[in-house]
Amino acid sequence: MHTIRLASWTAIVLAASACATDARAQEKPPAAPATAMLTAAQKQALQQAAQAAEKDAKAQAETLSSKVGTIARNLDRNMLSEKPDEELDRQLTAEFAGAISDLVSAAIRSKIATMREMVKVLTPEQKKLLLGELDKPGANPDLVELIGRVFHEEKK
Repeated sequence: MHTIRLASWTAIVLAASACATDARAQEKPPAAPATAMLTAAQKQALQQAAQAAEKDAKAQAETLSSKVGTIARNLDRNMLSEKPDEELDRQLTAEFAGAISDLVSAAIRSKIATMREMVKVLTPEQKKLLLGELDKPGANPDLVELIGRVFHEEKK
């Protein structure tokens, strides 16, 4: 469990720093024109894409978090030993950095795959509306959040 918290915290910090936006990006946009509103089928498809991505990301995070935890424990054991092995320390440090990188990369790939699936269900008019919002100064570049904000969809 501690491993998952460490890896999740790392991924969250990196994602948050990459997606930092100003307060203007958090304001709700005006309601989308009636012709650009999501249909019930679109809402269902978007929700299914988000749920599938969340399930996939969670499974990947658990696997990779376990790897991070094992490496971290081995690194700790080496540092706490009577005579720490410097070469082993370098090796484990590199493995730890690689495992964290794998964790973050998996999260990013999952997020982008989700965005691709969500965009497939949008009409050209809906895409144009999102592009207009995305082009505003300080806009949040997170397309999943932007879709929810523009079409006033609550995360489920």
